Amino acid sequence: GKQADSGCLFQRSGWKCTFLLSALIPLAVWYAYHALATGYVFGNPEFFRYNVQSTLNPLRILLALGLRLWQTFGYLHLYFLTIAVVLALWRPPLQDRNGERQRIQLPVQLIFLIIIVAYIVAMSVLGGAVLARYMLPVVPFVIVVGVSTLWRRVRYWKEVVMIIALAFAAALFINPPYGFSIEDNLAYRDYIVLHESAETVLEARHPMARVLTAWPASDELARPYLGYVTRPMRVLRIEDFMIEQLMSAAEVKSQFDVALVFSTKYEPPQAFFERWEAWERLKTRFFGFHRDMSPAAAAQVLGGHIVFSASRSGQWVAVIEMEQVEEAGLPAIKSHNAAHPRSLRHQMARMRFHYDPHFLAWR
Repeated sequence: GKQADSGCLFQRSGWKCTFLLSALIPLAVWYAYHALATGYVFGNPEFFRYNVQSTLNPLRILLALGLRLWQTFGYLHLYFLTIAVVLALWRPPLQDRNGERQRIQLPVQLIFLIIIVAYIVAMSVLGGAVLARYMLPVVPFVIVVGVSTLWRRVRYWKEVVMIIALAFAAALFINPPYGFSIEDNLAYRDYIVLHESAETVLEARHPMARVLTAWPASDELARPYLGYVTRPMRVLRIEDFMIEQLMSAAEVKSQFDVALVFSTKYEPPQAFFERWEAWERLKTRFFGFHRDMSPAAAAQVLGGHIVFSASRSGQWVAVIEMEQVEEAGLPAIKSHNAAHPRSLRHQMARMRFHYDPHFLAWR
C-alpha cells in the first residue's frame, strides 16, 4: 500500500499520459493562427532576434544560468531560506510520537527538481531580459521543499521560518546592495512618486511642449489614462540617457522644447562588483547594462537648464528646459565625426514622436 502510493505519480496509464500531451493541441492552433494573421510563427523578426537569436551565445547562456540560479535561491533575501536549509541538512531528522518526521515523497521532490532545472535552463537560453520575476513559477517549489526540510530537521523550525518570512517582508522595503528591477519591491512606489511630481511640473509649465524622454515616461506623457498627465503631450522618445543618445538628441534639439530625464535603472549607493570592469563589460554586452548621465551632465549635453529635480532611494528625475539657440539650425553640440556628418534620418533612427502630427512626414 504505502510503497505503491509513494510512486503513484509515475504510474499513469497510457491514455492518461496521452491526455496530458493534448495540451499541445491549443498551442499548435495558436501558432497556426498567429502565422496566418501576422506572417510570423514565433513573433516578428525583432522579437525573435531579441529573445532567441541574440541569446544563443555559450558565454551569455552560462552567465544567464548563474543569474537565474541566484534569482531562484538568493534574490531579495531568498538566501535566508537557502542558507537555513543547507545548515539544516547537516542535522538528523527529528523524532516525534509517530517516529521519524517524514520528508516530501522522493518522487514528488524529483518532479519538483525536474521542473526547476528545466525551467532554469530554458530561461537561461531564451529570453532577452533576464528579469527575476520570470522565475516566479518555480520559486514556490523551492520554498515548499525548504520549509519542509526545516520542519523535518530543526526543532524550532517555526521560529526559523518566522525569521525568514520577516526577511522576505523586509525585502519589500529595503533595497538590496545590487542592481534590481524596481518593480520587484516598493521601490516602484518611489518611481511613481518621482515621475508624478516631475510630470505635474512639466505639464503645468509646458502643456504644449515637445518633450524628449525615454520609455516608460514616454507612455506616461502620451497616455493620460495612466494617471500622470491630464492630456497627451508630444513626446520624442530615445532609448535611454547615455551620452550617445543625448548627443544625438542635442544635434536635433529644434525637435523638442523640454527634456524629462530620469534613472532608467536602480543605482545602489555601494553596489557589489561595481568596480569590476570585466563584469560591467559583460553586462553591457549581453544584458543591456548602461549608465545614465546625471541630470546636470544631461542638461549640459542638451544645452538646457534644470527647472525641477528630485531623488528617492537611488532613483532620480529632472526636468530640463532647452535654451534657444541663437543661430537657427546650428546644433548646440556638434558631432565628433565632423568629416562624416550623419543625416537627420540617421540621427533620429532610434527616436520617435508620439502624438506628433508631423511624424509621418519623416518616414
